[in-house]
Amino acid sequence: MARSTAGGPPRTRTNLAVVVSAAGLALILYHHGVWWWCAPLGVVALGLAHAAVFAGGAWAARRWVGRRARGGPLRARPSHQSAGHLIHRPRLYDWQMRLHTFGRDRRLRQWTLDLADLRAGDAVLDVGCGTGALLLSAAQRVGPSGALHGVEPSAEMAAWAQKKAEALRIPLQITGGSAASLPHPPASIDAVFCTLALHHVPKHLREAALREMRRVLRPGGRVVIVDWQRPRSWLKAVTEVVSLVALLHHFGPSASPWDVLDIEPLLPALGFDAVTRHAFGGGAVGAVVGRLESAR
Repeated sequence: MARSTAGGPPRTRTNLAVVVSAAGLALILYHHGVWWWCAPLGVVALGLAHAAVFAGGAWAARRWVGRRARGGPLRARPSHQSAGHLIHRPRLYDWQMRLHTFGRDRRLRQWTLDLADLRAGDAVLDVGCGTGALLLSAAQRVGPSGALHGVEPSAEMAAWAQKKAEALRIPLQITGGSAASLPHPPASIDAVFCTLALHHVPKHLREAALREMRRVLRPGGRVVIVDWQRPRSWLKAVTEVVSLVALLHHFGPSASPWDVLDIEPLLPALGFDAVTRHAFGGGAVGAVVGRLESAR
């Protein structure tokens, strides 16, 4: 169900007031010798200190690598087709994905593929496939009888994905285009993925993108939308590194809006029979999965 956004700023101020009041009470108790009241604050402070160190190191590394790269730092540049943002430095992007997930990028891909219940011979489409990492991982599941397709508007990212596929001798077909206008015929795909890409699609085009994903799916097909989301537990947000990255990503120059996965109610209206919600990394990464009946 869609989340309510009413009273956002006042609620934030209320939460902040509660935290400040609790911290003040703990300090008063500590001053009077009741030291154990401050133990939880010490744990939280330690976690925040580690998070600050990791975040600062990641930010400094990104700035340094970006300045060393030809053409300046990595930036998500606006698409000429108004279809979102494009990334033009694929090697740096792969490095950043490993950094953002603290080395859990492979585990995230396997989790994503598990949600689609891929079978041998399936035709797979990754919308906004980037450097092709998910498609190359899917190759082992669909086997030689399957088909791997990607849509990627960034020519640099698509070329790098093709290069990796050729090195592994995996047939991969990547075309340019927009998520709102997929270059594939109706009912030609068994599983459609869109991972950490939908938040780059302008909000007014997201429903059109979902309609396109539905259009290309065969009966029995599955769509898997994975993206950053607001952590459901702020305790996990402090202790889980992926949650910390999601919080930082929310405030970045190409920030991910918290409501991107609130497209969930649209899926039944588009004809999906079973819609489920899943979480990864302490809830910082979410997934919406829609499934079609095998026959109608």
